[in-house]
Amino acid sequence: MEIGERLKEKRLSASLSQKELGDILHVSRQTISSWEVGRTYPDLETLVAISEYYQVPLDELLKEDSNIIEEISRKVKRSERRKVLNVVLSALLLIVIGFSTTYYLNTRQYTQVNEEGLSPNDLIESSWELNYSLSRELDQSFLSFDQNSVAIYNSHGFNGTLRSDQEEDDLILGAKELLEKGIEDGTKEYPNMTIELDKNYYVVAANGYSQRFKKLSDSMIQDLEGNEYYRVASENTHDSLRWMDEVMQEEMAND
Repeated sequence: MEIGERLKEKRLSASLSQKELGDILHVSRQTISSWEVGRTYPDLETLVAISEYYQVPLDELLKEDSNIIEEISRKVKRSERRKVLNVVLSALLLIVIGFSTTYYLNTRQYTQVNEEGLSPNDLIESSWELNYSLSRELDQSFLSFDQNSVAIYNSHGFNGTLRSDQEEDDLILGAKELLEKGIEDGTKEYPNMTIELDKNYYVVAANGYSQRFKKLSDSMIQDLEGNEYYRVASENTHDSLRWMDEVMQEEMAND
């Protein structure tokens, strides 16, 4: 006996019309009729409700009817795939919203202009080379700003490279004091950069880094140590500074 015949038998035994059973299960009379003639099948949730109403085990309703078991199996698999797809789509939507929000906030922050005519966007995606060092300590220095970080390459002109992993006996006069300040040769990158404005200064902050740059002209800035930098590119040169650091480390290893 197929499920449709069994459902009809249970309904008649309960002295219910198709409309009465439909009202109980919250479906139309036509749906009940379609089940009983085998045109369609109830879903698993409805079958559970039917078994509970008639107080018969679910497997008794499904017994010997392979068609509805296969149909339920297909629906369950389809439902599981749909759930997985919904989770993936929701995750992708959250990622897109997150990136869009971050981009909007960064764009809004960087396009502001203060009364002195300064904008954070003046530094974004730009590169700067040392023009003059007031302390005479720096021999070479480059600044590179992208959207989210600042990369800095320094060379202090000592005999040999100034690095924190050098033996103390190898340090010459003045080098130890610079290292104690956290100053060394090579390239360092600082993530999570923000740029704020304070009158005629760009206030740059990142993880492990903080500096104020005074605008001297559209192509010249000066840090608080008196080091002047001129603009050399309207793009970041992070990759080039990383390469310069690799070359420096190779030279140190060969010495």
